[in-house]
Amino acid sequence: ARSGLGWWVDFSDQTVPSDDIVVLACGYNRPDKGAELYTNGLAPEVWLCRPKADPAEDRVRSAGVKVPREEENNREILLKLGVPAAKIHFYGSEVMSTADEARSFAREYPVEGKKVLVVTSRFHARRSKLVFRRTLTGASVRVVASEELPPKWWKDKFLAQSVVLEAVKTFYYLLGGRFFGPRLA
Repeated sequence: ARSGLGWWVDFSDQTVPSDDIVVLACGYNRPDKGAELYTNGLAPEVWLCRPKADPAEDRVRSAGVKVPREEENNREILLKLGVPAAKIHFYGSEVMSTADEARSFAREYPVEGKKVLVVTSRFHARRSKLVFRRTLTGASVRVVASEELPPKWWKDKFLAQSVVLEAVKTFYYLLGGRFFGPRLA
């Protein structure tokens, strides 16, 4: 069993049949897991948010370079992995954070009495569960990690940076910090 930061980072709920799958933004391994859950019959619908683009992406687009938006790439991944287009839905606009994702989803989908599977990265799963459970009151929320955590995750530069940042983000959230896009600000 892991302890300390390893315990916090290594988290995923067990999957259960649900009403919907919500694939969080900022990770192309997340729609893979969402497609897997869908094709295994765990929920009949998959939801993707429309995240705020990185300012660098906007600058590249304004220079005339075609850069697909993240939700378009995520939709393509889902389609290629067997999720029918009619079963993929979008929510939110210019979504800026996990709290924004949860609030946007709750505003556009009647969550009362529903079972929702939230898909995110393993290092982000505990905070996601905290945020979605606090926001989707009346719904049963389970958060599923999109990947396994390597035994020595701290030796992987990306994972180590993500874990440290996640600790800061969790602390910020617990202190009341939230970022919301223009629709929910």
